[in-house]
Amino acid sequence: MFKITLSPAERSYLHESLSCLSPIRPDARLNKQFRPLEATCSFLPGSNGSARIRMADGAECLASVKAKVVSLQLNNANSAQHLKNLIEVDLDINGIRDDSNLSSTIASSLKGSLVKHIPLEKLRLTHRYAFKLFIDIVVLSHSSVYPLTLLSLATYMALKSTKLPLLTSTVNDRDIEEQPMFSDDWESSLALFGDSSLSPPLLFVVAVVKDNIFIDPSPEEESVSENGICLTYANGKIISPLQTISLSPKDNTGINSAQILKAHALVKEIGPLVVKSLDEIVSDDSIKTIF
Repeated sequence: MFKITLSPAERSYLHESLSCLSPIRPDARLNKQFRPLEATCSFLPGSNGSARIRMADGAECLASVKAKVVSLQLNNANSAQHLKNLIEVDLDINGIRDDSNLSSTIASSLKGSLVKHIPLEKLRLTHRYAFKLFIDIVVLSHSSVYPLTLLSLATYMALKSTKLPLLTSTVNDRDIEEQPMFSDDWESSLALFGDSSLSPPLLFVVAVVKDNIFIDPSPEEESVSENGICLTYANGKIISPLQTISLSPKDNTGINSAQILKAHALVKEIGPLVVKSLDEIVSDDSIKTIF
């Protein structure tokens, strides 16, 4: 990550440009437009699913998903706490300590959204056994103060491309304990999110400057933003949690209801387009995408 240093005159000019009724972004993007973005998936042979996102400014993120068969706690098999134990998220951001507040907060936000919106039945094999997902995310380079959108896009694609082996043994092991058996034919494997009605959540960070909201803020835009909002999008709607974040060490102000409503409307508008683009890559990994 590199630090953006703007002179007082540059900060003032950029802030005024982003604050006006028809805001002008430094790279001439619309407020709902992403920077050029390249994405690929299913390139790591040792994982059940994988993805790579590369931004035009050099930011890059890799995500992989590995599945392991684990025994369920029979007296707690349907609880939210047990589902939390079936999803592990490990995050490594280049240049930032693993135990830093930033890494911990981002990993916690991502894991929390996944735990809430991935049904247990997606992971359950039998009454006694289930798949446990190990999601490893590596941010090789980034320019954002809070690169949650970048790694969320990569995680979404990795999960959408995840395939699990076909169970061939019985699913009824309430009375007789039996180790799950799987098909040796990988062509018969099942997609974790094969049902088009369900998708992993996406987290979007937007910058707030006066009454204007900007998706995918550049480092320069972050440095003059007055606040940031993180919104979660899944299955065609905005879902909890919604949280405010600090994108700039200066000029941080409170969030009013009008700004929240604008951010909500913006993410609700661009969410389906982002999902469609990412899903097209997952279905045909020879495709690249540019938002």
